[in-house]
Amino acid sequence: MTTVRIEEYIEIIYIICSGKKIAKISDIKNKMRLNSLATVTEMVQKLDDEKLVKYEKYRGVTLTRRGFKLGKQLIETHKSIEELFKIINIRSSIASNDACLVEHIISKETAKAIKKFVEFAQKEENKDILERLDDYYSKSSKKRKRENTR
Repeated sequence: MTTVRIEEYIEIIYIICSGKKIAKISDIKNKMRLNSLATVTEMVQKLDDEKLVKYEKYRGVTLTRRGFKLGKQLIETHKSIEELFKIINIRSSIASNDACLVEHIISKETAKAIKKFVEFAQKEENKDILERLDDYYSKSSKKRKRENTR
């Protein structure tokens, strides 16, 4: 069973390894805005024990098949949730931050349902749904502003 912290590390390692083959401990530390290399090394060793990564001292970290699969799933879930939040008119910066929080606590079933909904909403033949939704948000926002100025 993975914890939120393990998932955060796997996601970061996945992102780093997407750009280059090996994630260095310092890369992980910097990307996660941590202060201690020792903390990262300790977690990476735990991930190695869990067979999610392969850690070689002084070389770096690569994802195992299992780690890669988990990382990919986490990124896809994050993107789907972020897109859903944007669809419901949440600013991009907030959508991204909130998606990061939510992705670790929802079930796989919920994540799949969100992904399917976002795919449906973004299909060309369904663009009118998004336009109607944007129109609705625009009108309700204007209504709230009018009510607040009274």
